[in-house]
Amino acid sequence: MRDTITPYVLQYQLKRNLRPFTRAEIQKLPTEQSGVYVLWRKTGTEGRNECVYVGESTTCVRRRLLQHFDGATNPELHTQLRLFGGIVQFSVEFTKDVEETLLLETELIREWQPKANKNKLG
Repeated sequence: MRDTITPYVLQYQLKRNLRPFTRAEIQKLPTEQSGVYVLWRKTGTEGRNECVYVGESTTCVRRRLLQHFDGATNPELHTQLRLFGGIVQFSVEFTKDVEETLLLETELIREWQPKANKNKLG
């Protein structure tokens, strides 16, 4: 884990730095940058968000999010995006290396246990 950010701070930042899950917003991200990303779905009238999916890319987060946008290969995620596409948001935390990326993804999946990550829960 990085020295300058605690797991609590990371989770807080990801929950607060939400962007609409649109092609235009995804294309604003830098290219060739590794990191973890979270897809969120707005719930209820209180402005709360539910974590739908936690993912990672060790090469290019932007490219990976565009793949999800164009048609997720994960059946549960595909269903979530199809049903709730208009209210899905995303957040990103860029990382410095592969080890950090995989560690953060595992930690976030363990903490939030998103339905679309069933295959990675264990």
